Amino acid sequence: MAETIVKVQKNKNITLPTWLIHRFHMVVGDFVRLQETKEGVLIKPAKLVDPSQSYFWTKEWQAGEREAEQDIRKGRVKKFKSVKELMDDLRK
Repeated sequence: MAETIVKVQKNKNITLPTWLIHRFHMVVGDFVRLQETKEGVLIKPAKLVDPSQSYFWTKEWQAGEREAEQDIRKGRVKKFKSVKELMDDLRK
């Protein structure tokens, strides 16, 4: 496990080292979770999801998204000029 010392900057900011950012696939705007431990502070990458959007990140929903993307790539889609045209096609 690598270790790096960083300096607390103005406004109490710290800069995470590049190797750490790359190792945990972090990008600007990502969040980190700070957890107090017996030895000090543990910093963990954290992904925040709006509770009203959490369904989107379920395994089942993501599987459906992948299936839809595959259908789009393979041209298995239809376009309709109106809702009536769509409904007529669904009734066939």
